Amino acid sequence: MPAINVNAKKQPLDAASNDDNFSRKRKIVAVEPISLMSLARLAAPLVKELLKLSRKAGARGLQKWDANSFPRKIASRIKSLDTVRTIWKSQPLSLQTFFHPPKLAFENKPEFVTRLAAFQDNAIIIEGIVGQGKSIFLRSLAINEITSNDAQRLPLFIELKDLSVKTDLQGAILRALESYDIDIDDDTIDFLFKSGKFSLLLDGFDEIEEKFVKSAYLYIEHLARRYPELLVIVTSRPGNEIQKSPTFKTLRIAELTPAEFPAFLTKLGVSSEKSLELRQAIRNSPSKLSNLIKTPLMLTLVVIVYEAEVRIPETLPEFFDRLFQVVVSNHDRLKGGFTRVHQSGLSERGLQTVFEAFCFMTLQLGHNRTLTADQFEEVFKYAINYSDGLKCDADNFKADITNTACLMLVEGIDSITYLHKSILDYYAASFVRKLNEKNSSHFYQAMLKKTLGWEDMLSFLKSIDSFRYSQKFILPFVAAEREIFCCDLSKKSPAELSNILEAAYPNFGLCFQRDASPADTATIISFQTERGRAGEHLAGLVFLIMDALDAMMPSPFPIKEIEELFKIHVMADATDAEEIFIPGRSIIHAFGTKEICTGLGLYETRLEKLRTAAQEVVDAEDKKELIFTLGE
Repeated sequence: MPAINVNAKKQPLDAASNDDNFSRKRKIVAVEPISLMSLARLAAPLVKELLKLSRKAGARGLQKWDANSFPRKIASRIKSLDTVRTIWKSQPLSLQTFFHPPKLAFENKPEFVTRLAAFQDNAIIIEGIVGQGKSIFLRSLAINEITSNDAQRLPLFIELKDLSVKTDLQGAILRALESYDIDIDDDTIDFLFKSGKFSLLLDGFDEIEEKFVKSAYLYIEHLARRYPELLVIVTSRPGNEIQKSPTFKTLRIAELTPAEFPAFLTKLGVSSEKSLELRQAIRNSPSKLSNLIKTPLMLTLVVIVYEAEVRIPETLPEFFDRLFQVVVSNHDRLKGGFTRVHQSGLSERGLQTVFEAFCFMTLQLGHNRTLTADQFEEVFKYAINYSDGLKCDADNFKADITNTACLMLVEGIDSITYLHKSILDYYAASFVRKLNEKNSSHFYQAMLKKTLGWEDMLSFLKSIDSFRYSQKFILPFVAAEREIFCCDLSKKSPAELSNILEAAYPNFGLCFQRDASPADTATIISFQTERGRAGEHLAGLVFLIMDALDAMMPSPFPIKEIEELFKIHVMADATDAEEIFIPGRSIIHAFGTKEICTGLGLYETRLEKLRTAAQEVVDAEDKKELIFTLGE
């Protein structure tokens, strides 16, 4: 775990805005977000220092920074990070008006981190589950760096979901640098990343399209290794490729605790009286939902529903049903007699039915959270066909979902995005929950073959379709995995064990890169395989194998020993960006099976926990059959 300087200067957080779309009245002390002029003044010393250092280093790309007005240009780029859209408001607002900082779990002790200076390692993964506010947290770090009055690094913020065929990560970084009026050339980039005055903030590794993941991962790894002075922070949900990196250290966002509820609710503008009432309702609720309020997003959604219902719904499905109804129509009801006519011509229930099918088809067609206009049309065409005979026009449906419900947003000319990934995942899960037995079986059988991209949706199904999820997905998955991996593998020869693993992970192994200094060694950068397996998120076998291989191999590893041991020729002029791949079969042949068998033993334990929990769910449901034998 990386060290954190918990004594780093922390910035005060402003009170929440009084712009309100969901409650009738709130007493709020409005605080204006920091002005562009103030940001420019605060950024000026860092701009001048970088300009001075660039001249000394002979880097010419910062010549435009000579103008006295330039800090204002930098400030405008930083200020753009401050404006966000949330489910709490239909209009963009400053994150300074509502953001409640999360804690990072450092050596199992949660600590607030508000400054980049708090990280003593320069390659960090901030890991969090859905709704923990990873993106807004990363934006806040960038803004706090400038508003701290002693900025040490210029933050460069990149949204990884925007990577495409036209724009890879390197291109996205260059474009971001150009937005700072930097003339791009090799010497300037080399200077900036070696200066110790730059930070690269990469948001949403888990949202990268699958086909771009490997290239993005390798480039991030390359930057972190080539420029140890460059602070690189990546946000991601658990279990992604970036977490396999030995270069990066992972810090997990801690769960939101009830002790933090008052401060969080204050930031949302909830009055003290309403906050107390809501927290008492959460404590007194017999609903299992109260146990799920562990993220800022979930607490925000609870506030939205509670203000309309004055109660905590009993079940997760009921909760999200009420949420949909609230965001679609409750605000109109508050206007006194006003009822908005949906442009689609659908009732609330009908609109929800189509939206659920739309969410499911978004995932089924392999799309991400953001859709182009053509993709939106494609998804809608399928969704309306699977919506119980309901009819409406795509443009009118889009108007209802973006303008009335605000569950999706129009971005630019050609993009429509879900307000939050959890919205997409929950309502897609709700679609599956309502399927008949035959179609439900088809879905879960498909999940036994591929879960990539469906993991968060499946986590909702665990709660809202628990019997079929356990019976049709978890128990068959565990049975199949145990048959492959839970026989006595310690008695297998290295070749036999390699065959088993290679069947699961074709051409698996470790990738090394030559170290910049000394150049006669190489360091592990990733675990590699040709495909991901279904259910990896359930028990993490790939990480256990990766850790086992990593423990078996020295790192750094002398190039000469790699060549001699594995009969691999490494070119003398190979750069540190070139990969050296060592097959897992060769590693096992050279170092034995002990570590692999230890990892597989842990996997067996995890599988048994999954099986036990799923069987309890199935048994509880099967027990209900006894009802029909009473009185016989």
